[in-house]
Amino acid sequence: MTDSYNSSANVELRYLRLFETAQDGILILDFETGRVQDANLFITNLLQYTKSELIGKELWELGFILDKEAAVNIYKTIKNSGYVRYEDLPLKSKSGETLEVELICNAYNVGTDRVVQCNIRDISDRKNAERKLVMAFESIIIAMSKAMESRDPYTAGHQKRVASIAVLIAEKMGMGLDQIQGVQMAGMIHDIGKISIPAEILTKPIALTDIERQMVRSHAENGYQILKDVPFTWPIADIVRQHHERIDGSGYPLGLKGDQILLEARILAVADTIEAMASHRPYRPALTLDATFQEIERLAGNTLDPEVVDVALDLFKGRELIKDILTH
Repeated sequence: MTDSYNSSANVELRYLRLFETAQDGILILDFETGRVQDANLFITNLLQYTKSELIGKELWELGFILDKEAAVNIYKTIKNSGYVRYEDLPLKSKSGETLEVELICNAYNVGTDRVVQCNIRDISDRKNAERKLVMAFESIIIAMSKAMESRDPYTAGHQKRVASIAVLIAEKMGMGLDQIQGVQMAGMIHDIGKISIPAEILTKPIALTDIERQMVRSHAENGYQILKDVPFTWPIADIVRQHHERIDGSGYPLGLKGDQILLEARILAVADTIEAMASHRPYRPALTLDATFQEIERLAGNTLDPEVVDVALDLFKGRELIKDILTH
């Protein structure tokens, strides 16, 4: 390789060509002020700003992030750690269109100057495809739920109510939207394994025999076997399999303990217990809400996750919210 290839002029030219032809948007910011020093062609086309409109501006001044506070927090993170990454960030173009992007910013030195390079990738098409996939999975879930409803109305109504309770708990616990969707989907079909159990056992108005109880207990594993090959974007099959596991290891089918159980399954366990106790069953009347919550409080830390129980108790302390769910 010739010396001219590695000359400072040629290195700079190669960098400039890479910068201008990159298929990701690139912004170069001053490390101290956070103001734009340079912008490549891709980002100007994406944002519909000219380069001169971008130079000298801070991110929030461009509406780059949807609000000033978010932009300021992002730059604080860069100043503290020299790196920040967001895999799903809303971004506004000059026309006001909201795009979905992946943002990665790194700080580094150029000679004696310190700069921040922000790479911005438009993932709007990918996110739209993911939403369509989620809608397809939702259709599968609804179809499965309806199949249960046609066979056993008690189970179908129970699943819907458990899903509603579990979603509220997940939201209160601060789970992300994607995880909450997974909780909802799993809740809607967590008893799908009961489709293999004779209806006369599921609706039996007296206590079950030991053999019948074992058949009913098999529904968690049966549900896993039904769902394990469906390519959900969430661990639906594992959540369904684990919703009767208990933190002290007394649950089934695997006898998992504590954090061995998925958080989504621990949430479903609490929601499932609340709904089952507070709803009428063929073999017993419903408990009062006060009795139901006294019982899950007693079970907290023994069989049910105490953090999830605390959230549920706080969430439903007024009782009206849970009453509304249980009557629909």
